[in-house]
Amino acid sequence: MFKKFGVDNFSLKEQVKRKQFREKYKKRKEPANYNGHKYSDYIDFLNQNPGISAVEMDTVYNQQSGPYIQTFMFPEIQFMVGRIHKEKTSESMASTLNDYQEKLGNELFSRLFNLLLTDRGSEFEKVSLFEHGVDGNHRLNIFYCDAMQSAQKPHVENNHNYVRDIIPNGKPLDKLTQDNINTMFSHINSTPRKSLHGKTPYELFVFYFGRDAADILGINEIPKDDVVLNPSLIFVK
Repeated sequence: MFKKFGVDNFSLKEQVKRKQFREKYKKRKEPANYNGHKYSDYIDFLNQNPGISAVEMDTVYNQQSGPYIQTFMFPEIQFMVGRIHKEKTSESMASTLNDYQEKLGNELFSRLFNLLLTDRGSEFEKVSLFEHGVDGNHRLNIFYCDAMQSAQKPHVENNHNYVRDIIPNGKPLDKLTQDNINTMFSHINSTPRKSLHGKTPYELFVFYFGRDAADILGINEIPKDDVVLNPSLIFVK
């Protein structure tokens, strides 16, 4: 590169080589079952079904080996719940919906989880496990963001900031229990929001769906003055 300026290898005090850049990540073959469930299909679905809003689903974890926290975000009221898993598989993640459906009943479950929007993580790729209940009946519609486009589900991504205040990156999660996760989201949902005119996500959820529904999802109301949003909430020193 510098030879035309009279600089060659022998005139350098030190010489380094830079390896040719190689694509770090292999492009994953897109499973055929995304057909009809892509983000463009999601937009079409919303246009055909005005008034329906999607619950955004995601996964939070600190180690590749797990455990994994599956999160559900209700954007309009900023309410979030989560379930801890030992395995990062579609079977494990779909089992959360199976449990919710059984405990909530079909009618209330359909009001809450009629439409899901998530990313293309391998733990969500088996469409039928999410769309159909254990009885085989269709229970919801699921759609997937475009690859590497997390901004298409911004609400769950932004609300994870609260999660990261309590569970910092790198913190071992192997000793966490579902009770810890429920406690964390109870405090997060009891935090007043300016965008909700000073109301908390818990207050709005109870207004629309009832206190029993919140109890079934493992969420309790925390007095505003008792809310804790730091690691001391669930991690013992």
